[in-house]
Amino acid sequence: MFSWVLLGAVLLLSRCDRAPVGDVIAKVGEVTLTAQELERRVPIHLNGRVTAGDRQRMVEAWVEEQLLYQEARSSKLDEDITVTRRIDQAVQSILTSELLERSFSALSVVTEEDLRAYYAEHSEGFVRDSPELRARQILVKGRQAAARVKKRLTGGAMFDQVAREESLDASRELGGDVGYFTEDRVDPAFWAGCEKAKIGNLTQIYTPLGYHLVEVLDRREAGSVQDLLDVRDEIRQQILSARRAAMHVRMIEDIRNRIPASIFYDKFPTWE
Repeated sequence: MFSWVLLGAVLLLSRCDRAPVGDVIAKVGEVTLTAQELERRVPIHLNGRVTAGDRQRMVEAWVEEQLLYQEARSSKLDEDITVTRRIDQAVQSILTSELLERSFSALSVVTEEDLRAYYAEHSEGFVRDSPELRARQILVKGRQAAARVKKRLTGGAMFDQVAREESLDASRELGGDVGYFTEDRVDPAFWAGCEKAKIGNLTQIYTPLGYHLVEVLDRREAGSVQDLLDVRDEIRQQILSARRAAMHVRMIEDIRNRIPASIFYDKFPTWE
């Protein structure tokens, strides 16, 4: 869901002096809104999901915003120097942002080779600050349930199958696998129990959530390098940030060669 009032404000941008093209569905003063214009203004991510009721509210929001806009014009607010400055600043900000985004769009593709090369060159930046454990669990309420589940597991039942059937935790959909976690992400009792457990051995831990039948699957020590798979998104953002910073410098240098720009430092007032 999004703000229909906000969308109504956006629809004000469709105002123009040319004759409307299509079926007019609303009119405020001499300004019209056609069905075709309304459809063009529906956000792409909502295509196919906007109901007739939604469209009606969009039109109503457009009428309200257009009434307010025309009243503001009648009050000559668009001639107020404070307002015009804000408008100029907004236009400058929009145009600058659009220029940068269009320039950066060509840099947005990060290939697998880019990721691997950056990871190899900057691996020291992906060292773990704290140890991590990976475990799978079955969470149940009460001692009797814990004993019954433990009996199933020691009797040869598959852990992931029992987790799907018995666990109260959301990880049951993954066969109980809770992935890697650090001490600060889990209950202290859960961490302490997992830290003491031997890899692959079944251990029982009690926390305020209930009884956890846990198998620790892996340990990663502090100081070890994180796997590429775990830092792919972080690397991608770092690559894009570096590219953007470099292109920004090049853009400014190029524009300075075409548009004179000076800073008169000797004219600065004394700022305390």
